[in-house]
Amino acid sequence: MNIAQKQLSSSHQQIKAQLVEQGWVLLRNEEMDVNTFSGLMTNICQTLTYDPARENVTRQSQKVDAGTQAMGLHIENGSTPMPSDIIAFFSEKSASRGSQTTLCDGHAVWKKLPETLKQKFAEPMTISRYLPKAMWQKYVATALNIADAVQVGQQELAHFIAMIPGQRIRPAHDEGVQYD
Repeated sequence: MNIAQKQLSSSHQQIKAQLVEQGWVLLRNEEMDVNTFSGLMTNICQTLTYDPARENVTRQSQKVDAGTQAMGLHIENGSTPMPSDIIAFFSEKSASRGSQTTLCDGHAVWKKLPETLKQKFAEPMTISRYLPKAMWQKYVATALNIADAVQVGQQELAHFIAMIPGQRIRPAHDEGVQYD
């Protein structure tokens, strides 16, 4: 265990307490690389959720490279059937100026919404997206703890879909699926 890992391991409870109290934590000036960060996430989180559209950097971390355009307020991994309760970002190279991340207290926003909007958001909604074969194989392999994604077939996909109510798939081109 290196010095950074030792320092971080003593603060896991502090990090968790701050998450509970204010909903976010900024770790600044820590001696961390992506592997140390991945270890921290493994220690703090009981389960890890993956977006099949992203490239894994480590077993616990994925690369997020959406370009340089501003992105509006959104929920991370909001269209996955297994959303996480903690979202964490590690910046290997942070912008020297002009970069911003907006934090939003969704509970506070919900409490202030008019009742008509609360009712609208309480109704079921369907999100659809096309998943190429390699992408759904990777996601199902991760979810079912299968080492080789290429070994994932229709049977494993059907099992995964049956695990979480409300999911649907339809065959699409090139062995991909339309996922709802």
